[in-house]
Amino acid sequence: MKTFISVLIIALLSVTLARASFANDREHHHGQQQAAVTAEYSCPMHPEVTGNKGDSCPKCGMFLEKPQQAGYHCPMHPEVTGKKGDSCPKCGMNLEPVAGQKHHHH
Repeated sequence: MKTFISVLIIALLSVTLARASFANDREHHHGQQQAAVTAEYSCPMHPEVTGNKGDSCPKCGMFLEKPQQAGYHCPMHPEVTGKKGDSCPKCGMNLEPVAGQKHHHH
């Protein structure tokens, strides 16, 4: 039983240290990549989690993917994208067309 508890504590500490290291590394890279906002990747399950190619989501561990060019985004949360008629899950605002993109009306 003591061995099991020791292994559990070591596993929890490892996960905690890995997350802290990832967060510190992410902050370091974020400052350097400020100009490359359009090259960000996001988690398919947690779109608010963004990063660079090869990064993984700290919430679920999935690799970050390039977001689809949806054409619409939240004016208050530009990382939230979608299609015409969608609303932002964070603030409820309607998504607006991304500047510089043409949208065809059917």
